[in-house]
Formats: sequence, structure tokens, C-alpha cells
Amino acid sequence: MSGFIERKILRVNNGISVEEADMLTVEEPLEIRIMHSEIEYSVSVIMRTPVDDFALAAGFLFTEGIVKENSIKEIKYSNSAKLPERNNIVNVEVSDFERNLLGRRNFYVNSSCGVCGKTNIDDIFVKSGELIRSKKVLNYRGVLEMPEIMKSSQKIFNITGGIHAAAIIDFSGNVISVGEDIGRHNAVDKAIGKMVMNGKKRNPEAVLQVSGRAGFEILQKAAMFGIPVVSSVSAPSSLAVELADELNITLLAFARGNRFNIYSHGERIELKNGHSQATRN
Repeated sequence: MSGFIERKILRVNNGISVEEADMLTVEEPLEIRIMHSEIEYSVSVIMRTPVDDFALAAGFLFTEGIVKENSIKEIKYSNSAKLPERNNIVNVEVSDFERNLLGRRNFYVNSSCGVCGKTNIDDIFVKSGELIRSKKVLNYRGVLEMPEIMKSSQKIFNITGGIHAAAIIDFSGNVISVGEDIGRHNAVDKAIGKMVMNGKKRNPEAVLQVSGRAGFEILQKAAMFGIPVVSSVSAPSSLAVELADELNITLLAFARGNRFNIYSHGERIELKNGHSQATRN
């Protein structure tokens, strides 16, 4: 599918209606299954936009800590008997996976729920490897350009106006990977999933630019792939700021126009006035 559909609507202006066509972002369920040693395991059902499903599955399994970067052997669709005309089940064949992490998340995951699927808040601290060590510095002008760079890669948004995006962009402004989905967490998984599937290495000069809020799970996913800077056009949560502090991630938010806020590890951001440390309590 293309990720959007056309629907007839009544557009009302000053009490007068006109029938027109409108483009809607598609939202449908996707079941992710793992296949290992000819045994199939159901992992989760995610409400998503049916674009880049394989990247979503790879990114989700990786950022949840269920699979490693090099353990995915093959990804393919398995059509459902109930919806034979649609690809709504993905089978991921792996060489190994973390069995103890299966069942730790509710079977059904809403496209915008984020942390709500966790059974225990301790599970949120998925093994992120180690603290991010990169000390590379990004000029503030580069930060200001990131939202527009991401927007230029939002193909479905330009048609429907109703979809989130996440882009991994290097410090020179080059887009390394991008994902679009009705769920902001899914968009991040798609962007990271493409990196995992294509064997792209972690970049010490990378920014994860997101179109929505910077929630805790967005920071967790960035940490899993070693991304040192996260920038959001909207607000961060308190837990996201705490995690950014702990994992040595530079967290920027309200990046709009010619301004942004620094919430953690501002030493990576070069400013006009030389101040580069965010206040920490």
C-alpha cells in the first residue's frame, strides 16, 4: 500500500458544504513474529501506517533489545486468512534472540502508546550497550536546519498532513535514514530499522530529528543505536530528560524557526555566546 487513501468528504465553509476528495493516512495492525529453529513466536501487534513494514519490524525488535544488529536472516510477509489481500503479518527469521524479553510487552501496541505497553517500568531500561561517548560538536545553525531537512523527506506528510516522521541526519545535514508513520515511535523504529537492515554503522555525528514529542521511549531507541543527539520540534517529558542525562545524550526540544531549548549535555552544541552546558538539577 502507499500509506494513504482517498475519501470523499464534505468541506464546510461559513455553513456551506462542498463535496471534495481528501487524502487520509492509513492506520492498520501489523503482527510481528519471530522464526527461530523452525519455531514461530508471536511478539506484538502494532498499529502502524503500512509503509516500510520490514524496517519497522527490524527496528522494533532491535530497539526493544530482542535481536542484535546481525541476527536477522530474512524478513517476509505471511498473509492472514482474514485479510488475504493485505500484508498484515511479518515473519522475521533470526539466528538468535532474547527469549526472556518476549511477553514483557502487551500483545497489542497502539501506534502512539510508547511506554504504555510495558509491564514494569524497569523493563524500559532496555540494554543500551554503553554510554554514548561521542564528543563531536554541532553548530547551532545545524540544529535549526534539522526540522526542515526532515520535512523535505516527508513524502506522505506532504500529501495527508497527518503523519509523524523521524530522520537520522549527520552533522553536515545529510539524511542517512528516514521513517514515516502515524505513530511517532514507529517512525523512529523505521528509521533505525533501515540502518539495521542495510548494515549501516552507527555514526558519532548523528542527530535523531523527530516530528512529535520527545518521550522516554524515543530516547531509549536513540540510545540503542548510539545516536548522540536527539532533537524534537515539540516538548520533552521529564523521564526523557532524566534518561538523556544518564545515557550522555544531548536532548534538544522546541526546535522551531530560529530557536530551541537544550535539556541535557549541551557541550555538544556550539553557540554564539559560548554557553554549552544545560542546567542540571
